[in-house]
Amino acid sequence: MNVRYFILAAVAMILAGSAARADFGDGPGEFIFPSGIALDRDGNIYISEIGNDRIQKLDADQQWMNSWGRFGRDSTGFDDPTSLALGPDGNLYIVDSGNRRVVVCDTAGKVLLYVPLPDSSKPWGIVFADDYFYVSDRRNNQIYLFNQNRNLISTLGQTGSMEGQFLQPRGLAVDAAKRLYVVDAGNNRIQVFTPEGVFIRSWGSYGEGDGEFDNPSGIFIGPSGQLMITDSGNDRFQEFTSEGLFASYGGGPGTEPGQFLNPGGIAVDGKGNLYIVDTDNHRVQVFSAQ
Repeated sequence: MNVRYFILAAVAMILAGSAARADFGDGPGEFIFPSGIALDRDGNIYISEIGNDRIQKLDADQQWMNSWGRFGRDSTGFDDPTSLALGPDGNLYIVDSGNRRVVVCDTAGKVLLYVPLPDSSKPWGIVFADDYFYVSDRRNNQIYLFNQNRNLISTLGQTGSMEGQFLQPRGLAVDAAKRLYVVDAGNNRIQVFTPEGVFIRSWGSYGEGDGEFDNPSGIFIGPSGQLMITDSGNDRFQEFTSEGLFASYGGGPGTEPGQFLNPGGIAVDGKGNLYIVDTDNHRVQVFSAQ
């Protein structure tokens, strides 16, 4: 195994530092089961919380700025917001899983509109490809494609373990060639598709060795094209080339800085720093590449 990422901070997010634990709670900069993460062009950080049914916004120095949301099914409520992404329009698109919708907000938290999802769905991940976006459905084992008018235009996949089939798909990523990468969590693998939905390749199997997974969750494509994936059941992250070749790993189970309990969302900033949502430790950790 090759380790090349080093911990910068395991923080409560209200104060940057090196605390081994973040604060469990519902105050500013506190978390209860954080899940997704997104970074805007200014380096501001957006984090979705399943436990608090809200979104928190922090600046590039990891200082708390704002939060919005509560449990509910009305215009100000969320029910298990899992993932989020910045759209090309500059707005924040939030997967409101329990309400089976995508909530579109401005970056100050004002709700602009809703994108309904199928009534039987249990959505998780979201990613943009230009003006289009994909949403993963871990109940129906499909990927939904929405156009620039936010209309559902096609679906990809069905239940199973063959090529192009899924079991509880979660994180999504799109590369510069518009290829779609799907974290096929229940099958412990990553699948790759053309923009037209044609299967290209897959890699991974159950295990704890290099390139193996136990219920992987988040995925992000870094500035140099590398794939960063949170391997939730193994309490670590792994790095791969765009072809799926193992490159490095980091983490391990625990509560100290650099350790994880069920890591989820993952993102990389313009400097190559790695942000990982450490869900069951109720914190976000930041790593720097060597």
